[in-house]
Amino acid sequence: MSLGLVVVPEGRAAVIERLGKFRVVLGPGRHFVAPFADAVRARVDLGDQILSAPPRAVETGDGREVLIGFEVVFAVTDPRLATYEISNPAIAIDQLTTTALRQEASLTTAERAVIAPGDLHRTVWTVLHDTTGRWGIVTRELKLEVRPPAAPGTPSTAQEWY
Repeated sequence: MSLGLVVVPEGRAAVIERLGKFRVVLGPGRHFVAPFADAVRARVDLGDQILSAPPRAVETGDGREVLIGFEVVFAVTDPRLATYEISNPAIAIDQLTTTALRQEASLTTAERAVIAPGDLHRTVWTVLHDTTGRWGIVTRELKLEVRPPAAPGTPSTAQEWY
């Protein structure tokens, strides 16, 4: 911030604090703020963001493992909540999705997880949608890749996204 001028690019927002307390969210454009009293707390990207996680081994309820990867498309809808409710949205969404997948997979069999991943998808989607809404974030899409682990020495090329 120079001489009280804050420039916010298109597709972004700036969360402004005055003397350490939330003051306002600024949209795109040039804005004058009080020098030395106001500070930019965060610059938030309002566009769609994609979080991808490679397949990870997850144990199912029958003691077997499946590989589950995911891709989440999300966007910040409320910069104030996204700044103050959660410190790093991408890490939080990754951990939330991984935890929900592991919990749900532990309640099903490996065969069911691979054949009918729609059940996993519905449950994880509900958890994501409900939780991220409180953070000022909307989850637009969730894709899951569920497959059995490849036999040793056998390359696995089958990938299905749901």
